[in-house]
Amino acid sequence: MLRVLVVEDNTLVAKFYRLALERAGGYEVTCSEDVDAILAQVAASSFDVLILDVSLRNCRYQGRMIDGLELARLIRQLPAGESLPILLATAHAMEGDRQRLLAASGANAYLEKPVYDPHILVSKIQELLGR
Repeated sequence: MLRVLVVEDNTLVAKFYRLALERAGGYEVTCSEDVDAILAQVAASSFDVLILDVSLRNCRYQGRMIDGLELARLIRQLPAGESLPILLATAHAMEGDRQRLLAASGANAYLEKPVYDPHILVSKIQELLGR
């Protein structure tokens, strides 16, 4: 079973992602905002794909707040994180945001929020995994 890590500060959105991916996609889903645990799990190659909110409100690293872009850059510095597929999920949907956010984070793909259809989310994950 493929494993997905969801880093999302909105509990309702995280719950939607979990239910959509487990039920419609058959994935094993872990939700976390604990940066140290996330980095340790990625370093241990615990996940096949990561869904990462851009505007995180609860993530701290080394005593300071970080956003999803910085977390993605930290993940990319890990040997196991270099090739981990990362999907940025964000409500930032202005012209140019997609390119700017992907370039700033090193993520592979971009998903505009809100997402209401579970099949759109599953399809995006399958696309990232080359399926």
